[in-house]
Amino acid sequence: MALFVSDTSQTADLDDTAVRETVELTLERLGPDECYARAAEVFGDRPDVALTRITWARELCTRAMTPAFAGV
Repeated sequence: MALFVSDTSQTADLDDTAVRETVELTLERLGPDECYARAAEVFGDRPDVALTRITWARELCTRAMTPAFAGV
């Protein structure tokens, strides 16, 4: 949810490090409860926008947060 509610544009070219930093900074600034509250607001007000953005955020976070296994 932190990447979803961050100010980061979906058109930004984020590498894994930038994704992790954005998530960390957003969580520090807002906290988890506020991230979820803001996400709920977006889903309530703009479900069409929310679906696209949550898909984008999940894809980037899955890539950035998945541990790399050497030799696999």
